[in-house]
This record gives sequence, C-alpha cells and structure tokens, in this order.
Amino acid sequence: MKSRIVLVEDDPDAAELVGTGLRDDGYDVTRVSSMAEFEAAGCGTACELCIVDLGLPDGNGLQLVQDLRKRTDCGIIILTGRSADVDRIIGLEIGADDYITKPFHVRELLARVHAVLRRVRAVRQGGQGQLAETEEDPGAITFDGYRFSPAARRLFAPEGHEVRLTSAEFSLFAALLENRGRVLSRDQLMNAIKGREWESYDRAIDGLVSRLRRKVPRPGSSRHYIRTVHGIGYSFTP
Repeated sequence: MKSRIVLVEDDPDAAELVGTGLRDDGYDVTRVSSMAEFEAAGCGTACELCIVDLGLPDGNGLQLVQDLRKRTDCGIIILTGRSADVDRIIGLEIGADDYITKPFHVRELLARVHAVLRRVRAVRQGGQGQLAETEEDPGAITFDGYRFSPAARRLFAPEGHEVRLTSAEFSLFAALLENRGRVLSRDQLMNAIKGREWESYDRAIDGLVSRLRRKVPRPGSSRHYIRTVHGIGYSFTP
C-alpha cells in the first residue's frame, strides 16, 4: 500500500514540482492549497506525512503545524521560501520533523521524506499499548521505572503507558541517554537530531529540552533529568 502524503502548498509551480517528484517515487499525494482546504478534506487524520508551506493564503503554516502535532503522530516537514532563523527555530520547537528552504533539489526533499517516514513507521509499528513485562529488548535503557527502547523508538513511563515523543525529541533524548554523564554541546545535539551537519540553532535545542523535561518528569522530585551546563550544553543525569 502506498504511503499517503498531504502537500499543503498554494504555489502551483512548487506544488507541481514536489507532487511529481513524490508520485514518481511511489507515493500517494493529496495536494491542498490552504488551511481551510486542509481541514475540509480531513487530511490530518489519514496520512503518514504532511509537507506544509508556511506562506498560505488564509493563515500561517506554523499554526497548522502546531495544531497537527497536537492531534496526530504523522511526520511533518516544513517547506518554505522563508530563510529567517526564527521560523526554523519555531518550526522545530512546535514539533516539525524537518525544515527545507526553497529553492531545493527534489532528490534532497525525497531523502528527507524517506528519513521522516522511517521514524514515523517505527513509532506506529510499535503500537499504542502498554509495555509488556516479558518483552525482550536487550538495547533498552531503564531509569527510575522508565524504559527507553532505541530499536522500537518508544519511551514508556513507570506506569506503563507510552510517552509520545516527536522525532526530534526522541533523537535528542536518545543522544543524551546514550551519552549519560557526559555534557553534549548544542551543536552535537543538533547533529544528532538531523543525522548530518546543519546550522546550529540554540533556541531550537533549548525548546526541545524544555518539552522533554515536561514529558519526562523525575518521579517524586522537581529535579530534571536533563541538566543545563551553562555555556556548554546539556547532560542526562540519572
């Protein structure tokens, strides 16, 4: 079955370029040109990935990204002509998985799409149920009742329910856990998130850390697992 991708793009030339590239790569693509069309078509509930342009005629695409992340675990890629750092920072902070600035090469877009879809499928294939006590996962990391599975890309709370993390949150938390006790710089954490060299946006990392602290509280304590090392970066402290 083809993966369904929703493209929210009001520029017909950009929509044609992206849509053709995705369809040629085997994806089922639905294109809408506004936030209103997106909501009317119910696009956010039955797709694996949304590619959202920020400059929509009836609103800011960042608001659509934020609303999407609150109600779905689909992948989200921001595609836009805006190059301002603040838009990239906000996009990552509110839950986008990646950000591509126009102009771009279709092969680069497809590579990003493949990477995001791999992460989405790993999360969805894990299911929504509670962690089975007999589950074997030799690569799992446990701490204070939490269970973190890099292979399944899942995190379970001490009570047994799954803690839902975005792709960026998961990758950042994995980097900190795998290097627990060590201080990682913001550059190192950004590279862990992207899997490649990319410009460092300090506020994006700070925003992700803030969200992780809320989602993964230390039982019976106000002390955070992720410690700020001023002027350097962050470390995970069990």
